[in-house]
Amino acid sequence: MLALTSITLSYAAPWTQNAELRAASNFRRSNDSFVPPVYTLDLDAPAATRWAHIAKDYTQYMPAVTEYFESVVPAWAVPLIEAIAGSVTSYFTDYGDEMEGLATALGVKKGEIVLLNLVMQIESLGLNCSNWNETAPTVPDDPGCMLIDPKQTWCYCHDAHRAGALRGDARDEFVEVIRRPVEATDGPHPGLCTSVVAQNSSNVINHGRNLDWNLPVALRNLVVDLDVMRGGERVYRGTGAVGFVGLINGMRMGTDGKSVWAVSVDARGKGGTLFDNLLQALLHHSMTPAQHLRKVLENEATYDGAVASLQTTPQIDENYFIVSGAAAAQGVVIARGRNKADDVWPLNTTETDGWFRLQTNYDHWNPPPVADDRRTPGVAMMKALGAGGVNVSSTWDVIKAFPVFNPHTDYSVVMVPATGYYSGMVWMG
Repeated sequence: MLALTSITLSYAAPWTQNAELRAASNFRRSNDSFVPPVYTLDLDAPAATRWAHIAKDYTQYMPAVTEYFESVVPAWAVPLIEAIAGSVTSYFTDYGDEMEGLATALGVKKGEIVLLNLVMQIESLGLNCSNWNETAPTVPDDPGCMLIDPKQTWCYCHDAHRAGALRGDARDEFVEVIRRPVEATDGPHPGLCTSVVAQNSSNVINHGRNLDWNLPVALRNLVVDLDVMRGGERVYRGTGAVGFVGLINGMRMGTDGKSVWAVSVDARGKGGTLFDNLLQALLHHSMTPAQHLRKVLENEATYDGAVASLQTTPQIDENYFIVSGAAAAQGVVIARGRNKADDVWPLNTTETDGWFRLQTNYDHWNPPPVADDRRTPGVAMMKALGAGGVNVSSTWDVIKAFPVFNPHTDYSVVMVPATGYYSGMVWMG
């Protein structure tokens, strides 16, 4: 593991070299954490009551969730949220009944459940942010900026509010690192996940991912693993959050009860505003990527079928689906547009380093932004590892190494369809 550490430390990207950020990452990793509890979700049960036995354990967190959304949702978005909530079964045709039932079981308004299911899209609000306000507790005219915490005397954009987990000089330095590239390139910046699929010398595919949100503790407390059942058999295991009917990753079981493929979702830094995404939901009744991921887990029993389905169904915004299978060469990154795949990037062992694919939040054919280059050190670590060194332990080592693991990281998982291994961790520090 010394080799991995030395590679990470030698990389010269601005925020990678930030000792304060590295220290904050190590603190988060070593501080409080928990393995998500496992619940059963029965697809044969009525959708409106399907989550009731789970929701009763989480009502205590709802006031904090309400407070969070009150602080981050701009006033202009409220009428759109209310319009969706007023007919949630129409707008979310596949899972609307579940959302209504969750609102009842959790004792919250349907609008809050809608917001919880759009949390990735809310987090994408500032990907194209260009204006900054550090002088007053008001939101600038730019819809790409929002006030995260009314108690603060300045406005965070999407990228900057992630520094809220840090304190003092470390936070200020992080904001400075982010701001400079925004002014220089006006492009997307620190992002929302890293996923890697890698085939080892025994042709076994290992699949690791970090979810980078820097969510408030209340939302991290909602993370659960679900054993989703149908006809008395487990269809798949997935990870989500109570009140959130989509999934952030999962692993499908075959007809023989063995796992056959796994999938994770990464945000795509190409952009999209909350306004655009809400209009997409209103006008086209499209699913979120997390709901799309869940639907495919429920309906596709094969790796090839999953890869095909993940390329086509309309979604309210763009993302990456990273898919792994139980057989050799079954690994791919799908770059999604709203209506179809823009790119399909499979494993290819005939090319140099084609035995793995590492995806952050930026298209692989373009250079990553300087302020958020997790790709280069991540790729360097994988190359140092080599196909012969890929296993569950080393995959965990890579995704827990800075800056792949960073102050934004709230959840990590490793999945191996060929063996059925599926293990995740929520980071609370």
